[in-house]
Amino acid sequence: MALIIIFWTIIYCLSTAFSIVLLGDRNLISGNLLSLDSIVKLLFNWKFILAMALAIFSRISFILLNNSFLKVPKLASISTTLTTFVTLISILFIVIANNVFLHEKLNSQQILGGIIILIGVSIMIK
Repeated sequence: MALIIIFWTIIYCLSTAFSIVLLGDRNLISGNLLSLDSIVKLLFNWKFILAMALAIFSRISFILLNNSFLKVPKLASISTTLTTFVTLISILFIVIANNVFLHEKLNSQQILGGIIILIGVSIMIK
């Protein structure tokens, strides 16, 4: 069961991170997004469509992760809370993906925050 939980955690984190990276494209989000023409262009942009598909898949993987926790008797009563804590790991994936694909720089606060999140999640799961 632990491998299934790890699998769905990774799937959730990757789908969330790439959805956000696609929506973080400067060409996609720059300009006047309040005009009807810009909104229509955004809605039919392939990056926006893929990002929305990944966001939906992210929600599905959240449910499957929650279901995996539910199958562990010791964790069943707090499965949604655990799933919420585990999804905090996605923040690390997002920061790393933003660094790699959008060339945003990591600073020491982000690195320290990531370490704190990992420690907190590992304490919650044990």
